[in-house]
Amino acid sequence: SSYSDEQIGGAVRAIHDTCRQVLDQYVKLEPILNSDEDQPVTVPAGFDVATIKLIGNVGGEAPLRGVLRHKGWRVKEVNLPPLPQGAGRMVITPAEVEL
Repeated sequence: SSYSDEQIGGAVRAIHDTCRQVLDQYVKLEPILNSDEDQPVTVPAGFDVATIKLIGNVGGEAPLRGVLRHKGWRVKEVNLPPLPQGAGRMVITPAEVEL
């Protein structure tokens, strides 16, 4: 609470930029639905409820017509670096000692 909103916002912006860089480096994402948001879409019969969430006045049977509010995202590819062998395998980042 000793920092201003402007100082916190600046720090968070840098954190978000770094997180985005790491995500872009190791995880490739793709939209679940490729339509433009706020445009009409059809939800087919037998759709996967883990990938499409129906909101609003939900009723009736698929296929359903609605407006896409959010494309959704799923992982397309993960390319993590190999983990070291031995005790270091469980270390996220080592401690630092300045001499």
